[in-house]
Amino acid sequence: MNRNKNILNRLFIMLTMLLLLMNASCIKKTNHADMAGPDEYYTCSMDPQVIENKAGNCPICHMKLIKVKRNNLKPGQIQLSEQQIKLANITFDTLRIHELSKEITLTGKVTFDQNLSEAISSRVQGRIEKLLVKNVGDYISEGQLLYEIYSEDLNAAQSEYLYVIQKSNASESFATAAKKKLLLYGMSEEQINRIKTSKHIIEYISVYSSAEGFVTETSVVEGNYVSSGMTLFRLASMSSLWVEAQVYLPYLPYLKVGTEAKFHVASASDEAYTGKVIFIDPQVQSPERFVLARFQIINPSQQIKPGMLANIVLQTEKHKSFTLPDDAVIIDSKGANVWVRNKDVVFENKMVTIGMQNSTSIEILDGLSDGYVVVVSGAYLLNSEYVFKRGASPMEGHQDIYHDMPGMKIKSLIINK
Repeated sequence: MNRNKNILNRLFIMLTMLLLLMNASCIKKTNHADMAGPDEYYTCSMDPQVIENKAGNCPICHMKLIKVKRNNLKPGQIQLSEQQIKLANITFDTLRIHELSKEITLTGKVTFDQNLSEAISSRVQGRIEKLLVKNVGDYISEGQLLYEIYSEDLNAAQSEYLYVIQKSNASESFATAAKKKLLLYGMSEEQINRIKTSKHIIEYISVYSSAEGFVTETSVVEGNYVSSGMTLFRLASMSSLWVEAQVYLPYLPYLKVGTEAKFHVASASDEAYTGKVIFIDPQVQSPERFVLARFQIINPSQQIKPGMLANIVLQTEKHKSFTLPDDAVIIDSKGANVWVRNKDVVFENKMVTIGMQNSTSIEILDGLSDGYVVVVSGAYLLNSEYVFKRGASPMEGHQDIYHDMPGMKIKSLIINK
């Protein structure tokens, strides 16, 4: 009996030890499975900046961590698939030397070209019996009827002309002089021939325009008595206009008579116009300390109207340098950086030193060399994707370089961008 009892005790002990060994083995396997391998790590699908080497929950959103394969990318590098590149519309360009110029942006006001302005005056004193042009802004074409006038002086000159041409013994010179007098008073050849044919004077003389343009000023109303030489209308053409701008002294060295400029008049059209500087005021206006500059632009479509505001862009000092489109360069308080593409379709963030900049291009002084394939559109998307995946700014890898190299800074020469 005792012998059987001992056998049972031994079996119980052996079974207990076997269970303990199996439990320890399971615990070991479980712990091993919860740890990430040398080329793996645990991360959160919602917060990819969380990186752990063992399983668990995300410390941010408390979701279960997932195991992913490690890559061999260095800090500042990111890799995208071809499909991701197409969906993000990421485009590239090879860094090359191009011409670059400074830009000065001014704001000017459109005015009439005074060289194309003309005054219409009365050539004889009299009373305006009928006025055909009454409003400022009306367009007058050459040969258009302006007004009818009654003038005693003009009637007397007509009578004199009739007397001379009807007198048989009058010399040709007297007739010529009388006719010239009527022409000087503003009568036309047709009107003089009518007098000669009808043998009667024209009591109310019709006056026609010898110029064309828009009425900018009128100083007469129907029934007024006007004197000889009195200005009745002022006309201006809009085929050519002036744009006057205030140029402050720091920009004055870049401006001279003949300098070409581009003009954008948003209220007229999206079309870009070109023109030249025709006048620079020799006197500095005080106390604002600016100089008035006058540009001339051709306006064949006459879409630009006096009084409109125009943006003037001057380009000066062209020189050859490495340049990139302005969208390719990301500028912040830490410096300037670009994304370049390697042969294995890995994008790497590189810090650059920039120089001259205009509205479309930026000069690259240092950080890149000829032949680099640079991201020109989609650079900001790559930045966001890097931050999303790595949980840090791509500029973080440049911090030591940025602080240790005084030359790696923005040498911006932006002029009134």
